[in-house]
Amino acid sequence: MSARQYYAWAAVASGFLVAGAVRWRASVPAVPHQSKSMGLAVPVFADSIEAILAEAEEVTVSNDPFRLSNSPPAVRYDPKNENSSVASAGVSAPVIRPSLTLKAIVGGPPWQAIVDGIPGQPTSTLVRAGATYDRLIARAVTRDSVVIQGPDTTWVLSFRRRE
Repeated sequence: MSARQYYAWAAVASGFLVAGAVRWRASVPAVPHQSKSMGLAVPVFADSIEAILAEAEEVTVSNDPFRLSNSPPAVRYDPKNENSSVASAGVSAPVIRPSLTLKAIVGGPPWQAIVDGIPGQPTSTLVRAGATYDRLIARAVTRDSVVIQGPDTTWVLSFRRRE
């Protein structure tokens, strides 16, 4: 390649380089700068501090996550009775459903049954019809089943069949 051809190619490349730079600058549209204003960081309250606190109290009380009924408790809090075992008026103990098991039926009419799982009684308690154990009442004892009634449930105890 001669020097003349070298200079010709250099001139053509320089021309393309200059043309590209001009087009590059012209292709980007000029965006005018717009100033954006921000509002106040803290809103100005026209109410008094008492009104604001009263509104906050109302919101807190109406959305109390610790009391499902959103109403005041029936029993007033007394720190003296906090660790005592005395149940407060209006507050009932949770209902515990016993697991009753019929072990045997004894005798003939009148029938008696041996039942496990009666609260407050030893295992293998002898049960007669009409007997009361705390809040459980034995309603009937037959030759193959025992009916025990609780405050909200009635159990019919019978033997499992052999398969």
